[in-house]
Amino acid sequence: MPLEHALQTRGLFPDLGPYKHAPARAAPLNRPLGMDQLPRQRHLKTKRTPFRLNIMVVGETGLGKSTFMNTLFCTDLNDTSVPKVPQDTKTVEITPIHFELEEEGVNLNLCLVDTPGFGDRLNRTDDVQPILEYIDKQYALYYEAERSSEFRRGIVDTRIHACLYFIAPTGHSLKDLDIETLKELSTQVTVIPVIAKGDTMTQEEKLQFKKTILEDLEYHNIPVYPSAYPDDDRDDVQELVQHIPFAVMGSDSIVDLPNGKKVRGRAYRWGTVEVENPEHCDMVHLRQLIMIQCLHELSDLSHDHHYHGYRTRLLRSQGRTDSFMKCDENYDEQMEQLKNENDQAMSQREEEIRQQFVQLVQTTEDDLRRREQELQEKRDKMMSDLEEQQRQIAQLEQELN
Repeated sequence: MPLEHALQTRGLFPDLGPYKHAPARAAPLNRPLGMDQLPRQRHLKTKRTPFRLNIMVVGETGLGKSTFMNTLFCTDLNDTSVPKVPQDTKTVEITPIHFELEEEGVNLNLCLVDTPGFGDRLNRTDDVQPILEYIDKQYALYYEAERSSEFRRGIVDTRIHACLYFIAPTGHSLKDLDIETLKELSTQVTVIPVIAKGDTMTQEEKLQFKKTILEDLEYHNIPVYPSAYPDDDRDDVQELVQHIPFAVMGSDSIVDLPNGKKVRGRAYRWGTVEVENPEHCDMVHLRQLIMIQCLHELSDLSHDHHYHGYRTRLLRSQGRTDSFMKCDENYDEQMEQLKNENDQAMSQREEEIRQQFVQLVQTTEDDLRRREQELQEKRDKMMSDLEEQQRQIAQLEQELN
């Protein structure tokens, strides 16, 4: 009976393969079920879990990085528990500092990774190496945690989600140190370039300096965020891309404007520079990019792009080959590529077999011609010998008669 049923339904229900299922059928509800509350439940569950943001700050001393970070996150991020690194240090010191931020019930575990000592010596060739080693170490720790039995309990993510690289406001092209450092960093972490002390340049100077930096980045093929990482799910990011690199400034002071309004900024003899004014600097645009638009995406990029690249390089160095399954996102593309490669290999093999067959036929024909010629020569010789014997016999008969 099962065999008869299988024969009757053969071909009607093809095998979909693993990780796939038949298309779902629409089932209209005859009364409210309460599914509209699922997003609310997800929202509440998400709010209870603190978010993580690990930012590395790289730049020369004196560019106002600490003041800028205080301004960016609207709080005082100075940690007196961490000792200050002496200015005459011979190496770049990596100092991660952790903070907890809370806003309307949403918690953010913020980790700022400073790099004091970077670019402070005459010989700067080795300044980037400790930074790269720290980034790789965090990837290695996450990789080891994935392989441990504690994986299901959750992993504390210490990987760098974004690197803010501070560029000195020279008004000229990027320094050799900046170019080499950005080349190295962009291969392992998401880099966001910022121009420090943007209030030291006029609007025209900032636009020209930004144009020069973008030309240098394009010439040296250095990917920066977000322009080098296109994503259709972003909202209003294209408006922010035009401000790259972000010309920023920081201030811990509150100044009074002529209209009586109090703002965060810097007061000079020629006027007041407002941190939150888009016409004065790009602080609001950078904050919108990192916190409002792309906080989740920065975390996803560090995992899906940079960490997977590190993991792939590690596995390949251990002798492991690439593998793919039907559940992979690019399975169809890989299968199409493999099919094309197999078709090319098959066509090449068919051509080789055809050439071998033609050569074999040619060799066989030549051998048959040679043997035919040898047989013809042997036949001619035998006919010649026969005629000679007949002539001799005829001559003997004449002599006997």
